[in-house]
Amino acid sequence: MNPPLDLIIFDCDGVLVDSEIIGITLTRSLLAEHGVAIGFEAFCTHYSGLHWDTLIAKVQASTGVPLPASLYQTFYAALLAEFDARLTRIPGTREAIGTLTLPKCICSNSASAQLELMLSKVGLQDLFAGAIYSAADLGPGRGKPLPDIFLHAAACFKADPARTLVIEDSVPGVTAAKRAGMQVIGFTGGAHTFPQHGDRLLAAGADRLMAEMAHLPQVLAERT
Repeated sequence: MNPPLDLIIFDCDGVLVDSEIIGITLTRSLLAEHGVAIGFEAFCTHYSGLHWDTLIAKVQASTGVPLPASLYQTFYAALLAEFDARLTRIPGTREAIGTLTLPKCICSNSASAQLELMLSKVGLQDLFAGAIYSAADLGPGRGKPLPDIFLHAAACFKADPARTLVIEDSVPGVTAAKRAGMQVIGFTGGAHTFPQHGDRLLAAGADRLMAEMAHLPQVLAERT
């Protein structure tokens, strides 16, 4: 029997809000305009879930192509427009989270203002009031795949990392959670999921996979 949980941590992009596909599409398009062509699956595998600065540095290091500092402003303006037009929550999210009695929070690489905007847009902000954590608020260079944001949240809740469950959709997120000593569910229910997505999350250390948020109550019941 597994020990009872102290805390459940959700990533936001691609887990609660179906925003990852929007960000991936925009980023790949902007990079292509600057001579960097990255396939969808390759992008999801190597870049999805990273903070923007880390992503751009990694792209430049791997391709040798210099990218303008203004690229983020172009990206973010387009991202906000796309969010306004077509951002949705992951199906079944509000219903599944509504069944939880355990403490819960969000840990994300996205900036706090962006998290508030997305969660308000899709009607989930009230479920996590006062428990939304951005790695950007910890300072530069402390985002996933480093474990800092997860350990920060656990400390805020006085939760034992070993009794904390994280739901993540990206390799950097899974890596960060395992480095924090936490249990991890790899989530493959976002629109950005690709055929080898689950295998990549398991290889990164996810303890199991979950394809739909509606399955969360059953997954939690099975671990007791």
